[in-house]
Amino acid sequence: MVAALGLAAMIPAGCTNNPQTNNELACAGGVLGGAAVGGLLGNQFGKGGGKQAMTAVGAGAGAAAGTQTGACRSL
Repeated sequence: MVAALGLAAMIPAGCTNNPQTNNELACAGGVLGGAAVGGLLGNQFGKGGGKQAMTAVGAGAGAAAGTQTGACRSL
């Protein structure tokens, strides 16, 4: 399911002829996919409020990691 979310976020990247827009869309897909994966992984840790905090931390770390894709670095 996580892979499907990441792929679905990147699908619009091929819909334009503008290379800058394509890079921006691919970058957004990487960030959103990273946040989804990080949130799911973070949710596996902690209990109660700690679980929510770990989910948020995981999502933030995943989004940060998603900015390291080639599309984001070329912006």
